[in-house]
Amino acid sequence: MVSKWTLCLAPFAFAASASAQDGELTREELAATLPGVEAGDIHDSPVPGMYEIVLDSDVVYISRDGSFLIQGDVFDLQDRRNLTESRRAQARADLLASADPESMIVFSPDPENVRHTVTVFTDIDCGFCRQLHREMDQINSLGVEVRYLSYPRTGPATESWDKADKVWCAGDRQTAFTDAILEDTLPELACDATPVESHFLLGRQVSVRGTPTILTDDGVQLGGYLAPDELIDRLEALAEVGP
Repeated sequence: MVSKWTLCLAPFAFAASASAQDGELTREELAATLPGVEAGDIHDSPVPGMYEIVLDSDVVYISRDGSFLIQGDVFDLQDRRNLTESRRAQARADLLASADPESMIVFSPDPENVRHTVTVFTDIDCGFCRQLHREMDQINSLGVEVRYLSYPRTGPATESWDKADKVWCAGDRQTAFTDAILEDTLPELACDATPVESHFLLGRQVSVRGTPTILTDDGVQLGGYLAPDELIDRLEALAEVGP
């Protein structure tokens, strides 16, 4: 998040100091001073006198006169709730909803037994991803559907990326993924296009820092590897609290 906002702020300092003399700025006026920010990215903030700006899943706050920008989490002390993280989760959920379900590699219990669904950004060459997938039967038996998106941590034009492409090109992607991540056995296949790049870019948008990254449908980031019992406990606890 720091680099994104550093880029925004570079030409902003002079514009803000000049505009602040006129009092509160409209969203359109403020957006005009911030490269890459549109008026639709600027919202009312829970903090009086501030706007909230959301870019992808990054959230910052800026004074309505354009003089001050704050990077950090805002907590509601009365409700003991992290308002900033709630906003990030909403943004992540919206971004995940844009992903084509047909592009995912899904491991699921029978439809009538699905209690929870998680989206996992995974890397075939990641040790903790391998451990998570090794426990997939147990995870599914607990009523959890896992939707995999590719996130080769080494980036484009690397061996991990090539493996992800080959798996997606397979006729049976579930078997190809399992063989690749557990046995390091790959189909020798190629196809015209795969969704690996779109998955990787989506991971960047939702601020994936490592793999596996596990996200709920509500955009809550559960973190990295979780043992099956811990995963279901976390999901059940979130279900009790509600969105």
